[in-house]
Amino acid sequence: MKHITTILSILLLVAFTLFACNAQPTESQMPKTSDPSKPISIPEFFSDMGKTLNALKDEYPSGETFIPRNGFPDAAAICFGDPKGEYAYFFFTTQDGDAEAAMNRLGDQLKCAGFLTNAGVLFPEMEEDMSFSDFFSLIDVSHFEYDTEELFTEGWLYFKYNNMDVSLNTNEINPKGGWEFTGIERVKNSAPVIIIDEEIYNQNWDMANEVMFE
Repeated sequence: MKHITTILSILLLVAFTLFACNAQPTESQMPKTSDPSKPISIPEFFSDMGKTLNALKDEYPSGETFIPRNGFPDAAAICFGDPKGEYAYFFFTTQDGDAEAAMNRLGDQLKCAGFLTNAGVLFPEMEEDMSFSDFFSLIDVSHFEYDTEELFTEGWLYFKYNNMDVSLNTNEINPKGGWEFTGIERVKNSAPVIIIDEEIYNQNWDMANEVMFE
């Protein structure tokens, strides 16, 4: 996941209402302790993974293409759906390309590569505020990376879930509307999160990149 999120500097465009250790990110390991008789439920919208943009437009005619703020730690996330909804369909990232042109011209080719949502929607069983230890035990994840560098990625968690890449923002919103790194190693129910199928993402980005920078 980390190599996807190094696409140059951050581009914050439109407000999105969904939502240390040392100089390098550190990998932690924790035992799996969640009760196997109580599996984490997979949200129903996961069934839309891999559908083309045009197919989703047909199914959800009230949806719109938009670029949410803070969907990615260091790039702009190109999405489709309701900007005020609980989740949005994610397609690719860009730093300064013509994303609108790509979405308009490649509707039959671009596929849903993941979702932008929050931790409580992705993991309904979680509490309002959980320690890293409790959170990762709940979802049966034993490996994660926690970025503590003083860059755009500071305070982000990275891990694998359901064979997909997850990025989760643990930072606090400050009074000015930005984000502040806390370093307290807790995950809030409202934490912005993006979950991605890397293979679909890479295919989308290759196609979009040819159009965005013509």
